[in-house]
Amino acid sequence: MRDIFELRDADAAGRIGELEVPRAGVTVETPALLPVINPHIPTVEPAALEATFGAEILITNGYVLYGSDDYRERALEEGLHELLEFSGAIMTDSGSFQLSEYGEISVTNEEILRFQRAIGS
Repeated sequence: MRDIFELRDADAAGRIGELEVPRAGVTVETPALLPVINPHIPTVEPAALEATFGAEILITNGYVLYGSDDYRERALEEGLHELLEFSGAIMTDSGSFQLSEYGEISVTNEEILRFQRAIGS
């Protein structure tokens, strides 16, 4: 499924648009800030980001979720939106930073990509 971007207005180097995210069933106005969520360090809960600050989209790390037995199983059973209690769009990073930073990691890129698809990212 492809995400769809529509440009609504442009001025010099600035653009205002809408990013349709069919998998999440939402449309996000851009430009947008994407809060980064690490479920192991709940600084601000995703539900609060949505309710209090109007966050429409966030990002988390597939490698971090996959590396925790509890989060991995819950994400596979419940789905990512239910796990994080967030109804907007959720993007996941594959963990390439961890691979470049630490060298060998315990999971392959293919495994992370399958996991990301399975949890609804």
